[in-house]
Amino acid sequence: MMMAFFFVSDSFVNSQEWTLSRSVPELKVGIVGNLSSGKSALVHRYLTGTYVQEESPEGGRFKKEIVVDGQSYLLLIRDEGGPPEMQ
Repeated sequence: MMMAFFFVSDSFVNSQEWTLSRSVPELKVGIVGNLSSGKSALVHRYLTGTYVQEESPEGGRFKKEIVVDGQSYLLLIRDEGGPPEMQ
């Protein structure tokens, strides 16, 4: 099984090109929590299988194609950093 992940910017995720190019169902996951609680480390570990000790306060958006019960899905992961009023 081939796994890949990509960092995608907000403007690209919301673009018509991104929306029209998908041919698999999508699953959306939001990762929220207090500052320095390990959200970004958890996402990075899931995507790459490695641990990164550096903090990433800005969060990010990522995508990964996954297979569940023989069906392909595009997993969209949103890692939110900072207080809710700043997101």
